[in-house]
Amino acid sequence: MFRKVSIIESELEESKDELKRIKKECVAAKEELATFKHKKKLEEEDIRHMRKMEKEALEQKSLKKEIELERVKDQAIAKVKDDYRDKMEARLHKEVDNMKDMYKEILGRLPNIHVKMTGDV
Repeated sequence: MFRKVSIIESELEESKDELKRIKKECVAAKEELATFKHKKKLEEEDIRHMRKMEKEALEQKSLKKEIELERVKDQAIAKVKDDYRDKMEARLHKEVDNMKDMYKEILGRLPNIHVKMTGDV
């Protein structure tokens, strides 16, 4: 009987040691799980941040392109306005020259009259 008790006690000790080992493994597994969860959370935050940065970069690139297109359009409009203004100035100078020539011709046909102006009216 003593032998059976000693076998049972030794099995009990082995079971206790096995239980301690399993508990240690369980604790280690829980710590590892917590580490993996934390790591996963950080990686997901990094991914969200990178997506946000990429989106902002694309928005900035789009805005730059839009500004560049607007600048090109404004330059084209300014060129058309400058061309039109130059054309109108040339036309105005031509009309002024034509009027000068016309008045010169009209004045050339009139006799030269020298009028003495006096204060008597």
